[in-house]
Amino acid sequence: MKAMIRIAAFAAAFAGTSAIAQAQNFSESDQELEMVGEAPAACVLRAPSATAGVNASFDPTGPTSGELRIIQMVNPTTAEPLPTSITLALPVVCNASHRIELRSQNGGLLRDQGNARNRQSGSGFGEFVTYRVGLAWAGQQRDVTSEEARNLSIDAFRGAAGDAVLNVSLPGGGGPLVAGRYSDAIIVEFLVAN
Repeated sequence: MKAMIRIAAFAAAFAGTSAIAQAQNFSESDQELEMVGEAPAACVLRAPSATAGVNASFDPTGPTSGELRIIQMVNPTTAEPLPTSITLALPVVCNASHRIELRSQNGGLLRDQGNARNRQSGSGFGEFVTYRVGLAWAGQQRDVTSEEARNLSIDAFRGAAGDAVLNVSLPGGGGPLVAGRYSDAIIVEFLVAN
């Protein structure tokens, strides 16, 4: 009997609450909390590194730059260029569609204070020599001469992450070169779409 009373009292308490709740007029409303953020379109580059090379080395000079050095540019008995090649990995993360552009500042290796019209040939000493440059990124690949590299680009229509691969090669032979320091600048730019 005691148990019954407790049950009855418990039920009565709930019954009373239900009656009170029905007597009050509650209106339902939703409250919404909106979270908003924006990830700006960007390409982030890290320091490049050499993955392979023949007669060439690569020294990083900054967080996204470096110097490609030809170990021995010419054959000491013929003054003709020696075969040289190097492959660089450029770690990149782009979170939006973008374009990668590559250009050669001189269009080839030019002797300091040299004349680009005095090209390497079999009939005399040259002060300008072209090389090949290749670029692979986001499933696409381009390969051109340094002279054609002024307009090299790859369009990626969505974000991509990984290593852009840059190959630079100088074929051996082709005629003797005038003694001196030869240089060029290869500029690789990642341009994010707005």
